[in-house]
Amino acid sequence: MLNNKIIINRHYKDINPEVCGRESCDPGHFYGPAVRSYWLLHFVVSGKGRFTSPRGSFSPSKGDMFIIRPYEITFYEADETEPWDYIWIGFSAGVSLPSALLESDVIYAPDMRDIFGRIDNAEDVRSNRIGCEPTLVSAVWELIGRLEQADGRAPLLPDGHVKAALNIMENEYHSGVTVEEIAARLHLNRSYFWSLFKGVMKRSPKEYLTALRMERAAELLRKRKLSVSVTAASVGYPDLFAFSRAFKNHYGISPSEYAKKP
Repeated sequence: MLNNKIIINRHYKDINPEVCGRESCDPGHFYGPAVRSYWLLHFVVSGKGRFTSPRGSFSPSKGDMFIIRPYEITFYEADETEPWDYIWIGFSAGVSLPSALLESDVIYAPDMRDIFGRIDNAEDVRSNRIGCEPTLVSAVWELIGRLEQADGRAPLLPDGHVKAALNIMENEYHSGVTVEEIAARLHLNRSYFWSLFKGVMKRSPKEYLTALRMERAAELLRKRKLSVSVTAASVGYPDLFAFSRAFKNHYGISPSEYAKKP
């Protein structure tokens, strides 16, 4: 069964999705020899097959990701008895990519299953929604980040994710938004989001969000003369005790004492 998503070419500069989909292949199904004008990554969900690149012949199976580079002649074929089920994403890149993509033909990457699951579940234009392109961009950036971390180097950080997180915090701190919710909205694993954010901002997303709330609270208490309970609710703390404890940890005095300062 073939599910090839319809993607609108947005001509994004850094990572631009071009194709994606999923296929449960028939026995012996093959493609090539042929070339692609973009990067194409296949993640094998189950089954096995054969993949041939200019560097040799390989046998990817469950948990493997095989890599097709732009303008390289490749051939791949599903096994006759255990044909593979794979998810793929094709994209052009205007940024440097991890050495794993530049130097490897097949990577054992079972931890990438969640990323390719989001690619598989992304809404395309047939859903009459905005389209899957932003989700795909996010997924490719996360994949790049994980591969960079596996290289033992600093991850290639998508500043767009951090900027989006900062915008959410600035605009929604009053609603009680959490770090977990922000990561989910950006389609990022929580631990990856934590490391990405701290790498750019030099403090964790929770530390940043708490500091932002406390700064806004101080302004409401001193300049707007709001009560402690109204201030707490206005910066995302329905629990007055939790707000007072967070405020004292940040400023060293209670909210009521802070409000009385000359």
